[in-house]
Amino acid sequence: MYTEREDYANGYRIKYMHGIEKVIDDRRKESISKRDSFFKNISQNREEYREKYLDMLGWPLNEQSQGILSVNENPVYSDDENEIVRLQFELFEGYLFYGVLIRHKTDKALPLVISQHGGWGTPEICSSFLDSSNYNDMSMRIFNKGVNVFAPQLDLWKANRFGPDGKRNEFDLKLKQLGGSIAALEIYSIERCLDYFETQPYCNKVFGMAGLSYGGFYTLYTAAADTRIKAALTCSHFNDRTKYNWQSKCFFDAANTFCDAEVGALVFPRSLAIEVGDNDELFTPETAQSEFLRLEKYYAEKPENVRFHIFKGVHEFCPDNDDAIDWMISRL
Repeated sequence: MYTEREDYANGYRIKYMHGIEKVIDDRRKESISKRDSFFKNISQNREEYREKYLDMLGWPLNEQSQGILSVNENPVYSDDENEIVRLQFELFEGYLFYGVLIRHKTDKALPLVISQHGGWGTPEICSSFLDSSNYNDMSMRIFNKGVNVFAPQLDLWKANRFGPDGKRNEFDLKLKQLGGSIAALEIYSIERCLDYFETQPYCNKVFGMAGLSYGGFYTLYTAAADTRIKAALTCSHFNDRTKYNWQSKCFFDAANTFCDAEVGALVFPRSLAIEVGDNDELFTPETAQSEFLRLEKYYAEKPENVRFHIFKGVHEFCPDNDDAIDWMISRL
């Protein structure tokens, strides 16, 4: 009956696409005021908000812990003063979560700090078993402050260098269909590691956490989930999540409820240090600073327990000095 050029209706499709963009932009403009309204009673109902936060992240964080099925210890190195052990935790049948423990040989129980690698990373890189790259010897700088360190492996390693493609986004989509997320599963796994360390004689049940990039994301989001973490140092991550909305960092309705400032508010009154580079090639420090201004008001009763610092550097872990590390350790 009728034929036309295949590009004849392209203008209609372009206007439709632009319309979607405008709808999203209009909704985003409203999101900050919606978050402020949603969070107005945080000081009176912090645990209720934490439950809503865990529901947003999803399974298994919003269900009762199933505990640890088994723990496998594999010694890596030992001398008169220190030892390194790979620990493998079976948390669900067939699900083995592993990390590297670096501990001081002493009869004294010490605090333990989670040292969390980021994208394309491994516990071995951030702990200087290899060239530590932009981690700047993160684990060992923390360890040398007189605490024990545990560096877990997340599904973030560089494919074909440290193993096959981890299928992170695929796993995240499948878990979200099932009521969870890859972030929820990995935060849950870190929490079960804390359960284990609480039972060990070398740990005094005082925990901190530090991380770079994706590790900074996990540091912030795990500290918000688990109040056993007394001090956290997030480096090269904290920012406006509506601008940097990577798939596995996005959750349903987060722009109206929990973005980085609100997640940080769940860390209060515990200590939170935020570090960003002035020449970070992935995340702009200006939007990080504006997000921090939103967080700062939630720390008004204890302003000494939060700090924000822009260091001279790129997308890396605190290169200039140990001030942020020392600040975190002092809180333990």
